[in-house]
Order: sequence, then structure tokens, then C-alpha cells
Amino acid sequence: MRFKIPTSCIPHLSPMERLAHPSTSASTAYRKLPWALLAIAFYLSSCVGLWAFDMPLTPAQLHEAYILGQRNDQATSAFLTPYSKPASNALEGGPHVAEIEILTPFAQVVDKSRERATGGYSEQQAAAEYRQQGDTILVRVRLMLPSAFPKQESGPASPPAPTQDQKRAIRPENFWQNFQISMKQHDKTLTTRSIHNKPIYSAPSKDAPSVLDGATIWLEYDAKNVASEPARVEIVTPDSKTITATFDLQNLR
Repeated sequence: MRFKIPTSCIPHLSPMERLAHPSTSASTAYRKLPWALLAIAFYLSSCVGLWAFDMPLTPAQLHEAYILGQRNDQATSAFLTPYSKPASNALEGGPHVAEIEILTPFAQVVDKSRERATGGYSEQQAAAEYRQQGDTILVRVRLMLPSAFPKQESGPASPPAPTQDQKRAIRPENFWQNFQISMKQHDKTLTTRSIHNKPIYSAPSKDAPSVLDGATIWLEYDAKNVASEPARVEIVTPDSKTITATFDLQNLR
């Protein structure tokens, strides 16, 4: 029966000689090290595959997004183009879907910075707003109304122009609630964190007051519940037609 004497107990061996005679436990640990490194690499690659879009944003990424938005030039437009898709499915005499957008945390910072490029919007404000909101995926849908009352020729036989109250009765601000909007992945509808809207009004002129032209609807999702995979925004119109737009979140920042 052989016994292995730990080299640490042999006083005449130098440190280099002890390394040449590793103990059994150390040798086993060395053999397991490549497998441990491989497991760590696999875990990290899995995380990258799960969230390819940037989340959470580092200070460097926040700075990059803020500067890109402040530029508000061709580079800004080129960056945001893949996040937006035009849509046209006008109802006869009714509203239609004009645009569908999806914004990752990084793209949201770029978009907000772009919108406030001339208003003294600071990088500190952008960082504070990001921290307050957290990491979200934002779906933005723009609905537009047709001209309810086309311009009529003046004359004795022309009917009187509609009043503002008549226009509001025909085009209420909550018309957007007749549209069913959702985001799906693998045919599963994702749960929204919040939904809000903002009406769109035309600019008043000397001869015509401001009127309701449409609405913008925002659907907010918790980013950790959205996989970095293709996501489909689905809109069902009041006449039961379905409009879809697919965005591959793995290819977006």
C-alpha cells in the first residue's frame, strides 16, 4: 500500500520543486479548471443571446445615446430607421394606422434626446430620466384620422360649415380605444406595464381652428420580460382587419 506524502511536509524541497510534485487535490482542481471556464463562457453567451439589446445601460452607453440624439442629423435618422415601420390600412371614412415603432432602452434615450435637441436638454437629465423609468420596451403606434369635412366651395347652395361641437362628436379623442394593440413573441401576448395616449391636433390657421387629426398610443413593457428575439406588434382595427409589424430585437440596440 502506497502513501503519498504532501510536498508541503517535506522541508528540503524548494517552492519550485513542490510545484513539480502537486498534491492529488491540486491536480484534480487543475484538471477541472478548463471545464469550469467552459461552463462560465457558455453561461455568458446564453445571457448575450437572451438580451442582445443593451440593458441595463452603462454610463458610456447613456453618453453615446444622448450624443447621437443631440446630433439630430442623418446619423440619428439612420439609427432610428430600423425601429419604425410605416403602415397603411385606412378604413373607409375612418382612422388608419400610420406608423408602428418599437424602442429599446438605448433607442428611447436617443429618441428623447433628439426630440429635445434644441431645448437645453442635458445629459444629466437624460441619465436621471432613464434611471427613473428603468429598462422598458416601448411600442408606439400613430393613428391618423381622415378629413371629416372636406373643403367645400362657397355659394348659396353650400351647406353651413360644421361647428367645433359637431366635429368633436364625430371624432372623439378616445377613438383609439376601438383599436386592439398588442405585442407577441412565439404567439404569446406579452403583458403591458402601462398604456397611455396623446391626441394629435392640427395647427390652427386664420380660416380654420385646430381639429383632432389622430392619436399616439404608447404600450410600455418591462424589458426583462421581453426576449431578444423577433417581436410582432399586432393591431386589430375596428373593422376586424389585422395589421402586423415584426421587429427582430436581436439586431437592435
